[in-house]
Parts: sequence; structure tokens; C-alpha cells
Amino acid sequence: MAARKSANRNELDAWVLATWARAVAFAATLLRDRGAAEDVVHDCYCRLLAKAEEYDLARSGTKILFKAISNAAINRNTRERQLVSLDGTAEKNGWEVEDHRTGEPVQVLLDLELEKQVAEGLAKLPEMQRAALELRGLGYSLAEVAETLEITPTNAGVLVHRARQALAEHLAPYVEAGERGV
Repeated sequence: MAARKSANRNELDAWVLATWARAVAFAATLLRDRGAAEDVVHDCYCRLLAKAEEYDLARSGTKILFKAISNAAINRNTRERQLVSLDGTAEKNGWEVEDHRTGEPVQVLLDLELEKQVAEGLAKLPEMQRAALELRGLGYSLAEVAETLEITPTNAGVLVHRARQALAEHLAPYVEAGERGV
């Protein structure tokens, strides 16, 4: 009995280590705050591990985990509205400021602008489209995306297509400007 508990514990440890990075990345895309994402993922792991005897986490735990993260992120986004001062600087608001002194100044600015526009484009997407696109970007198949979001695979494909289309429309002025060399 003790040997089985030890083996089960090792399986669960391996599962958590294998899924942690993707789970935090997924939660961060939904919450747009890495600290909050880590909190949500931690809470989801705690809830799942408390019921480890009921679930086969090694086989289907990842799908359950991502569904729990989706639900927790939706709850957090609808219940906790955060306000950010437009007057404050990045340091005052606790945002990370990256050191871009290593690249060419013009390229660094272009990269920052494109990164900002991608983030804005993603933020404008409806939550289901953003979730579907992020899961697809993490390498999940449409069937897995559909199962995680509890929709049909066809609907998942439509959500991903519409999200990509909306993001392309949002980024079109910046891509065209880059092609012209502006």
C-alpha cells in the first residue's frame, strides 16, 4: 500500500512538473498578469490534487486542469476589475521594464510597437476566441481545444479562424508600414 502511494505521488509530481509551464502561460494569456496566473494555477492544482483519487490525472488531468483554469480566469475577470492609473509610470504600477539596450534602437522600437499591438489585438478579442487561439498557439489540436472549452471542434475552428482574422485586421496597418520600410 505504501509503495503504491509513493508511486502515485511520483506520477502526480511528474504530471505537475510536465504541465506547470503551459498552465501558467495559458492562465497568463487569459488574465494578463503573471502573478495572478500563477495564483490561479496553484489553486487549480490544489483542488485537483485534493481529488486525485477521483480523477485519473496522469491520463486526463491536463484537460481538466485547463478547463479549471479557464473557469477560474473567467470568474476572476468578471469579479475583480482592476484599475490602472494612466498617470503612473511602469515602475509605479509594478510592470516589468525590460532592458532593450542590446539591439538597434530602431528595431527595438519597432519590436516593442509590434508587441504592444499584438497584445492590444489579443485584448480586443472576445474571451472564448482568445482562449481558443492561445490553446491552439500552445500546440493543442482543435479537438483538444473544443474539449477544453466544452464546444464542438467545428466551433473551435471557427473561433480560432475569427480570432486570427480579427488579429490580422488589427495588425494590417503595422505590417503594411513595415513592408513599405516606414
